[in-house]
Amino acid sequence: MYYEFYIDQFFVEHLLTGYLLLRMTAKRQRADVKALRILAGSFADTIIMTLCICTGIFWCRFLGMFFAGTILFAGKGKRQYISGITSLALVSVTFGGALQILTRIWGIPLLLGVLLTVLLLERAGTYWDKQKWEILNRTEVQIALGGKTVAITGMVDTGNQLREPLTGRPVSIVEETAVETLLEKDWERKIGFCLIPYHSLGKDKGWMRGVTMDRMIVGRGDGRIIISDPVLALYTGKVSAGENYQIILHPQHAVTEK
Repeated sequence: MYYEFYIDQFFVEHLLTGYLLLRMTAKRQRADVKALRILAGSFADTIIMTLCICTGIFWCRFLGMFFAGTILFAGKGKRQYISGITSLALVSVTFGGALQILTRIWGIPLLLGVLLTVLLLERAGTYWDKQKWEILNRTEVQIALGGKTVAITGMVDTGNQLREPLTGRPVSIVEETAVETLLEKDWERKIGFCLIPYHSLGKDKGWMRGVTMDRMIVGRGDGRIIISDPVLALYTGKVSAGENYQIILHPQHAVTEK
C-alpha cells in the first residue's frame, strides 16, 4: 500500500498550526513574546516533524514541541519555562484531540478544522479565565441596617471607581432585590438617599439611588474588614449575568486575601 505525501503542503500546514498553538500557549501564560519568536519556534518544530516523517523515526516528534517551547520561553525564568512547556503540552494534546474529532469524525477539511479548533480553544480559555477571576475575587458580604442583616456574595472589581459626588466616599453596587428586606416601605423618605452617577451597567450614563447602610462586613479567606456607614448604589437589574454574586465591591470596600 502506498501513500502520497506532499511535503510542501505538510510543511505549510504544520508551520501554521504550530504558530497558532505557540501563540495560544504564550497568551495562556501571559508571556510577552514577539511574533518572530513564535514563528521561529514553529519553524523549528516543523523542521523536526518533517524529518520524523521522512526518516520514519516518529518518537522524536516530541523533540519538536520541546525545542519550540524552549525557543518560546527562553530567558523567561525557570518557573515560567517549566510552566510554559507544560502548558504547551496540554494545549497540544487538547488541540490534537479536538482536531481529530472535527476532521475525522465530522469530515471538516484540515485547514478549516485547525482554525475552528483554535477558535474553540481560545473561547474556552477566555471562559476559563473569567471563571477563575470570579472565583479568586469572590467574597462573602454581610450588610446591616436598622437591626436587620442580609448575607450575600460579592465580587471585588477594580474597575468600579464610583464615588458619592458630595463626599467622595467609595460606592459599591448592590442589586436592589438583594437588600430589599433591609429597606422598609417608603424608606427613601425615612432615611434619605443620594444620587450616584455612573457610566456602565449597559447604559452610557445614568443615575442610581445611593443609600447609607449601618455596617458592611466583607470577608475572604482568613481576613475580613468592617465598614461603618458604607454607601451602596441600588441597581434594579442583575450585576452578574450568571447570578453568581449580588454586589460589586469598590476596591476600598474589599479585603486582600492573606
